[in-house]
Amino acid sequence: MEKKFGIKDIAYIGMAVALIETCKMALAFLPNIELTSFWLVMFTLLMGWKAFFIVPIFIAIEASLYGPHVWVIMYLYVWPILVLLTHLFRKNTNVLFWALLSGFFGLFFGALCTPAQVIFFTKPDTFDTAVKAGFAWWVAGIPYDVAHAVGNFTLMLVLYTPIRIAVNKLRTFSH
Repeated sequence: MEKKFGIKDIAYIGMAVALIETCKMALAFLPNIELTSFWLVMFTLLMGWKAFFIVPIFIAIEASLYGPHVWVIMYLYVWPILVLLTHLFRKNTNVLFWALLSGFFGLFFGALCTPAQVIFFTKPDTFDTAVKAGFAWWVAGIPYDVAHAVGNFTLMLVLYTPIRIAVNKLRTFSH
């Protein structure tokens, strides 16, 4: 894609956010099984650095639907990490690489969210107390992180190749 930010980019971002939000709602009945990670990877591969703009718009829509809470702060730094990692490794086309990256991202999602939990939900008595509380919060969520990892890995493994082919056709068609 070109370096400038144009109308086509705004349209891609709008469609990306709509697709991510639709998939999120469709899979909401499954605990920690989501396509947000998958789509952020795929849109980053399509749009490059411009995919960073998807994240705050997605978060704003989520906050407007579910109300603001500490997860908004978490999302503001956790999802860009995935976009950044994808952008750094964007030349890699190996499906297993992307499945592993996506799986590990799901596995460490709770760990990445822990700092915000510690800051917002522990008393500022001592640093030691905050660290213990954060560790306990993270450990309690490990089963959900495992489900997140398995879901991310599996979805990426199954969907990466057909969607990557479609993305490449879209890229060719849009030029």
